[in-house]
Amino acid sequence: MALKKNRVVLVTGGSRGVGKGTALALGATGATVYVSGRSSSDGQTTALPGNIHTTAEEITARGGKGIAVICDHTDDQQIAALIDQIIDEQGRIDILVNNVYQVPDDMLEWQPFWKRPLDDHWQAMIDLGLRAHYVASYYAAPHMIKQAAGMIVNISSPGARCYLHSVIYGVGKAGKDKMMHDMAKELREYNVAALAIWPGIVKTERLAPAIEADALPDEYEPLKPGMESPEYPGRIIDAIAKADNYMDYSGRSWWNSELGNELDIQDIDGAQPMSYAPFMGEPGIPPEAMVK
Repeated sequence: MALKKNRVVLVTGGSRGVGKGTALALGATGATVYVSGRSSSDGQTTALPGNIHTTAEEITARGGKGIAVICDHTDDQQIAALIDQIIDEQGRIDILVNNVYQVPDDMLEWQPFWKRPLDDHWQAMIDLGLRAHYVASYYAAPHMIKQAAGMIVNISSPGARCYLHSVIYGVGKAGKDKMMHDMAKELREYNVAALAIWPGIVKTERLAPAIEADALPDEYEPLKPGMESPEYPGRIIDAIAKADNYMDYSGRSWWNSELGNELDIQDIDGAQPMSYAPFMGEPGIPPEAMVK
C-alpha cells in the first residue's frame, strides 16, 4: 500500500538545510509535517538563519500543515514525547525523516582525527546524529507496524563509503546506512520500509555564500553540475512514498540523483542533478543473509 495521501510526516532537524528543504517539499504535497529541533528563533544554535517555526509557517503557506515542536534530540525522553504528541494529535505517523545533525564549524577545515576535538565531534555526529536517528525510529516503528505501512528514511552521505571530511563523519554516516539496512530486515514483514539516501552537494545556507562567490575548494569543481537544492531529497522521498512498490527501495542506501533519474524527478529549477557515483562510489547492495 503506497503512502499517497493525507500523510503525516516527521522531519527531525528542520530549521534549515536539507531538513528544512525536505519538510517544505513534503509539505507542498499537502502533508501534515512536523518539524523538530532546538532553534525556536534565528541565531539560537548557530549563526546561520532558520528556525523550526519559520519552516512550519512556510510549509503551511505551500498548502501543507506545518507543526513546529521544540525537541533536544540528545534527550531520549524528548524524542519519545515528540512521537507521542504526533500520535495523540494525528493518530498515526507515515514517514519519519531522520535528518537531525550538527556540523561542527571546524569540520570542513581538514585535520587528521588525532588533532580534532574528541567530545564535541562525537556528540555532534554520533549522539545528535546516529543515536537520535535510532531513538526516533525506535519510538516510531511500533506505530507504523500497527498501521501495516510506513517509511523511515535516514539522510546519509557518500561518506558512509568513501573518505569524506573526517573519520568521525564517515563513522556516523556508515552507521546510518547500516541502521537502515538492518531495520529493514526486521520491518519488512510489516510493510514498513527503511532506507538511506545520499544527497550530493546541497546548496544549503552554509554553502550558498561560497557557491555564489565561486569560492569552493578546487576539488569541488567536477562536482558542481550535481549540486542539489535542499528540497530535492524531499521530492525523492515523496516519489518513493507514492510508488506502489515503495518496499522495493527498503534495505538499501541510494544516491538522490540516481533515484531522480529512475523516477524522473527533477529539482526545483527543472534540472536533473548529476550522479557523484563515478567520483565517490556506489552505495552497494547488502547481502540477503539474516542470521538471528
